[in-house]
Amino acid sequence: MALEIREAHPQELAEVALVTSLAFDAGPVSDTLLQLGVYEIFEPIGCWEDGRLVACLSVGPMAAAYEGVDVPLGAVSMVSCLPEERRRGLVGRLLVHALEHMRRRGLVLSGLFTPHPSLYRRYGWAVAHRQVRYIFHPKDLTPRWLQRPRGKAHRVQEEDWPLLDSIYGQWRKGRNGLLARSEAWWRRAVFGGLYYPRRRPREAVVWHGPDGRPTGYVVYDAEQRRLEREEVHLLTVRDMVALDGDAYAGLLRFLLSFDMARDVVLPGDALEPLLVAVDEAQRVEARIGVGMMLRIVDVPGALSLRPTTAPDGLSLLLAIRDASAPWNDGLWWVEAGGGRLHVLPGRGEPDLACDVAHLAPIYSGLLSVREAARTGLIEVKDERAMALAQRLLEARLPPGAPDPF
Repeated sequence: MALEIREAHPQELAEVALVTSLAFDAGPVSDTLLQLGVYEIFEPIGCWEDGRLVACLSVGPMAAAYEGVDVPLGAVSMVSCLPEERRRGLVGRLLVHALEHMRRRGLVLSGLFTPHPSLYRRYGWAVAHRQVRYIFHPKDLTPRWLQRPRGKAHRVQEEDWPLLDSIYGQWRKGRNGLLARSEAWWRRAVFGGLYYPRRRPREAVVWHGPDGRPTGYVVYDAEQRRLEREEVHLLTVRDMVALDGDAYAGLLRFLLSFDMARDVVLPGDALEPLLVAVDEAQRVEARIGVGMMLRIVDVPGALSLRPTTAPDGLSLLLAIRDASAPWNDGLWWVEAGGGRLHVLPGRGEPDLACDVAHLAPIYSGLLSVREAARTGLIEVKDERAMALAQRLLEARLPPGAPDPF
């Protein structure tokens, strides 16, 4: 039987959507994906067998901020295989083709979200970001240690997305991995449901400081659900951004004002100050999970775009093992110059060696070189090489919690 792996044509989108819905929803609800405009953001790649689509995935060309610079990233999503065609290695073939596709497009990084990290780890992706969720009952917490806010919250609509984007743009430069958001992303992913229809867009408020300047916002759902045989009120935050203390205090008090809610769910990252900012912090439940997996699609391209604080002339020889992207496999000379890394093919005895997957959490800042070496994820020749690698590859900014897709 002949296999053909390629980008889908526009007239094949309905077939792609059908296979995706059969894989994820166990039923033909493919019209939803088309109506939601998902394929205006993501570009599908399919695997056809004798003219019949049996598996597919999609790649969204995006950018993520690392060390304050936008780096082109391919967002891999909707990885699907017909149930009757699984366990044949079709998804693996698709992933390898997608790496070649992203490299041709100049997407030097790739990200994805999955409940099955082990599958993607085999093809070079690794966990590089955490997801953190804080869950609390509003009446349990008092923000005693925060200043009384002097600004005011103003309710906004989906059409006000440019205002939110201007605030988010300032915020994301201080964390690694946060996506640059297009208008389509704001409308379909932040206010909308992305893959699933919503009855109405999410609610949003913008915080204006005492001088009238917008300094924060929160996008949220306030809804009633039937859980454990009772109707309960829940408030789920999609996005909360605060650029200063007044905005943080004001937006947190805004969330705590929903005292009818059984739970408030607040996403956060390593810098989230909630547990320090409130009394009775022991009543906050913190759940840490797997966030975005990251893959270095093009090692020299990705490293050369990420800034470094290492002094000019500092260098090392890096050995990369990459079974799925042979253009990365081998030796690379990495040298600092002008605040950037310059990467060229190298030769000799490497100072540092690792599987391509283990470079990803170093790139994002989730792991330092020293911690990766201590746990055996990378091999470093000696202490001198360790110090060199630490200076060249260390992350100045912490890993954030990128948008799920």
